[in-house]
Amino acid sequence: MPKLRVDGTKINYHEVGAGEKIILLHCSSSSHRQWKNLWNILKKKYHVIAIDLLGWGETDAWRKDKDDLLASEASIVSKIIGSAEDKIHLIGHSYGGTIAFYFAMMHSDRIKSLTLIEPMLGSMLDPRKNTVEYEELHNVANYFWESHSRGQSEKGIQRYFDYWNGEGAWLGLDEKLASYVLAGADKNFYEFRVIFDERLGRFNIGSFKQPVLLLGGKKSTSPPLLILEILDKRFTRSEKILIDGASHMSPITHFEEVNAAIKSFITLKSF
Repeated sequence: MPKLRVDGTKINYHEVGAGEKIILLHCSSSSHRQWKNLWNILKKKYHVIAIDLLGWGETDAWRKDKDDLLASEASIVSKIIGSAEDKIHLIGHSYGGTIAFYFAMMHSDRIKSLTLIEPMLGSMLDPRKNTVEYEELHNVANYFWESHSRGQSEKGIQRYFDYWNGEGAWLGLDEKLASYVLAGADKNFYEFRVIFDERLGRFNIGSFKQPVLLLGGKKSTSPPLLILEILDKRFTRSEKILIDGASHMSPITHFEEVNAAIKSFITLKSF
């Protein structure tokens, strides 16, 4: 499996196919493997690269001496796509959607299309106008921060894991996966900070002219659905699709519907 080094950090990624380049960014507590079903569909016509974000999969942990995690994650995408002038289709889910959004806003000239699956953009929520949704999401983050700081990371993980995956999801995990998630608790601490980074709410989204697909689950909690609604109003060329019966983890639980929507969208934008 290909690996490269970015400022001394080993980055792991999976690469298949040939053609227009598609970059896949996974959610928190996951890895590039969450996209296996999608890359198997897309590899027949596209050059697909699924990246392990910092601290996940086989990519090295984030070096805290580099205090800008948001920029550090985005730099991985920059290094992998290189300096070539060809544009990419960028796809991100949840925390991966946060990074995808940031990269697209910073490097719109490198984007052919953008797909965001319930991106975690807490700074899009106004604490005064969107009080309920903001507090709901921030409370999950704050509970984790406090639990982790007290040396009780598993309590915080259980809260956020159940929030996104449904009540009892954490206790239902097999031991190997639970150990993997728990090992990433320190990275989670900083990822929650990233999703409330004020820079994410300051971009002039209306100036982004490339096509955007916004995906979510009809059964998702209200904060990510409101974030999608806000983005849909601000992007000038967006399409929003909500998957029946799905919630936040739709790329895994409802991958057939999600992958079909992505394939259709990218096919239409490949010209």
